[in-house]
Amino acid sequence: MPRPDIFYEPPKGEKSGLPHDPFKSFVIPRPIGWISTTSAGGQDNLAPFSQFNNVSFDPPTIMFVGHQSVYKRESKDSVVNARQTGEFVWNMSTFDTREAMNASSLESWDDEFPIAGVTKAPSRLVKPPRVAESPVQFECKVHSIVRIQGDSLVGHSDIVIGRVVAIHVKGEYITPEGLFDVLKAAPLARLGYHQYTAIREVFDMKMPFMHDDNVSASVLGGGATGVSDAELYASKDYRPIEEKLREEREHRVKSQ
Repeated sequence: MPRPDIFYEPPKGEKSGLPHDPFKSFVIPRPIGWISTTSAGGQDNLAPFSQFNNVSFDPPTIMFVGHQSVYKRESKDSVVNARQTGEFVWNMSTFDTREAMNASSLESWDDEFPIAGVTKAPSRLVKPPRVAESPVQFECKVHSIVRIQGDSLVGHSDIVIGRVVAIHVKGEYITPEGLFDVLKAAPLARLGYHQYTAIREVFDMKMPFMHDDNVSASVLGGGATGVSDAELYASKDYRPIEEKLREEREHRVKSQ
């Protein structure tokens, strides 16, 4: 017999009734923020964060979320270091580096690079080292840090937003067509509980665009428009919404 549907309201203190909190099992898969930092005193740090993503691509901007450390009773070392020095590096975690990534999650008081058994590679524009075994690394400058108060110690979170100032990509992961070889890299992603996954399959699916939109497809597809913001805003369609809606519906009928 299937279980009954579940509905619960976390702000009221209600639980799912399941053996484990399922919340983090729904927003999946999440790329791993494998973050290296250097403290103000010069000690390196390496730690993975499962709340990580890009924020913008022009300019390249990323973010990771460090939940309050229950063990140390304060913000994660990566957050503290990023706040004090204004720098961090993101390293792509892959299936081949999964054990090292997991080992680096130990909340040690020491440098996690040797604990994880990975090699330090010098960065060019920031002080924190990169993970040499990683196929892609972003050198970042801190843009801002947003503090989210939680309902418990572990719920207190720091959202670290960083501007990407330099990107490293190993040539062996670039295809003859000039694309990043996702299947060769097999980036790691976090699911819920203690579960992870790696990218083993890719497929193309192009976004739909309006028939008279000659710009968005190029921008969102990863290309460059070569058109300035001023030109784009100057070409904005200021007709009444009713007129644009009528034209859209007429075009849809003709296209059927």
